[in-house]
Amino acid sequence: MAFLGGHRGKGGRHRVALLVPLLVPSLVGMPMLAMSGSAGAQTRAGVRVVNVATLSVRDGDGERTLPSNPASLTVAERLDLTLDPGNDARVDIGSGGGAVAVVLVNRGNGSEAFDLAAQPSDATVTIRGVAIDRDGDGRFDAATDALLTDGRTPALDPGATLRLLVLVDPAATPVTVATIDVTARAVTGTGPAGTVFAGQGDGGGDAVTGATTARATLAVAIGAAPPPAAQLVKSQSVRAPDGSDRPVNGAIITYRLEARILRAAAAVRIDDPIPQGTLYVPGSLTLDGAPLSDAAGDDAGRADDAGIAVTLGDVAGATTRIVQFKVSIQ
Repeated sequence: MAFLGGHRGKGGRHRVALLVPLLVPSLVGMPMLAMSGSAGAQTRAGVRVVNVATLSVRDGDGERTLPSNPASLTVAERLDLTLDPGNDARVDIGSGGGAVAVVLVNRGNGSEAFDLAAQPSDATVTIRGVAIDRDGDGRFDAATDALLTDGRTPALDPGATLRLLVLVDPAATPVTVATIDVTARAVTGTGPAGTVFAGQGDGGGDAVTGATTARATLAVAIGAAPPPAAQLVKSQSVRAPDGSDRPVNGAIITYRLEARILRAAAAVRIDDPIPQGTLYVPGSLTLDGAPLSDAAGDDAGRADDAGIAVTLGDVAGATTRIVQFKVSIQ
C-alpha cells in the first residue's frame, strides 16, 4: 500500500491520507489472464476486477472521505486444450466397425466449445462421425451416447473433461493397419501462443491462445498392429523485437516438443535440427522447465547451431516430458 502523509496549510492543519494498491497502475488497460498450472485455481474468464481507492481529508471544515474513480478490467479468456487417447492399446476395428476413444480437456479458464475432425490415413476407412461417450465405456451405444452436430462439442467449463468416440463406419472396415488423426480446435480461434481475439472471450473480454495454440492433434492406430510406444508433438511461438508475433528478422522462435511416452520404452532420445535461416539461442535448452547445458556430456542435453539433442534414456511407463529451445531469425 502507498501512504501520503500530512502538512500544515494556510487554513490550518490539513492532512491527506491516500491509500491505493500499488499494483493497480500496472493493470489498467492491460488484458488480465491467469496462468495457473491448475485449471481449478485459475481466475475465471470474464470476471471484472474493480479497484477503488479512498482519499481521507481533514481541514477546517472537518474530515471527509472521498472515493477515486474505479479502475476496472475484464479477465481475458485463455484458449487451451489437450487431446489424449482413451486407452494405451491399439484399437481393434472388426467387421462391424468400431469406435476410437479420445479424451478432450478444456485447459483454459473460460467456457469454450471445440470443433473435432478425424482424418484416416487409409482410403478404405470411413469416419461416420464423433460422439460423446456419456457412460465412458469406450463403445458407442445409440441409446446412450450422443453424436456431435457438425463435430462441435457443447461449451465446456474450465478443467472439464469430455470423453469422445470417433466412429468408424462398419461398411468400410480396414483390412490393413491404419491411423486416424483426430484434431480439436477451440471454436473462438487458434493461432500461435498469445494470439488475441478482441472482445471474443467470456464476459466480453479478450480471448488469448495459450501454449497449446488452442489446437491439439492425436494419431490413433487402428487395425492389427500395436501403436508406437510414444508420440512427439511440436508447437512454436514467435516473439518479434517490437513485441508482436510476426516472424521478422531478429524475432525469437520458441519450439516446444512434447514427448508422450505411452508405455515402457528404451533409449528414448529427442533430436531436432535448427531450421535454415535461424540460429540457436545459447542457453535456451530446457527439459521439463529445468535448464540443460549446451555442451555434450554435461547432462541429458546438447545444443548448437546444427541442432539440439536430449536423451531421456529408458522410461518405465507412461509419462510426458517437455523439451523447449529458442532460435533467432537471421
